[in-house]
Amino acid sequence: MQNLETSELVDNWKQQGLSTRASYVLAKAGISDITTYDSIEALIGIKNCGFHTAQEIWDFIENAEVKLKEVNFEDLIPE
Repeated sequence: MQNLETSELVDNWKQQGLSTRASYVLAKAGISDITTYDSIEALIGIKNCGFHTAQEIWDFIENAEVKLKEVNFEDLIPE
């Protein structure tokens, strides 16, 4: 049976748009922040993370970086 922390991590990753498989791989490894991974090869090193799952997570990382770069920070400042 999975512990509450793992369950919360799975839910968090799934809410962010990752598949159930990718969410469980990250949660079981205790990963709550994937920004430290700088290559798909590093992701493949995670226990039970195969090529396709690593590719999904890598695409997620790259898309998150693009979205972050597109934010106009001036729009976030209250008037």
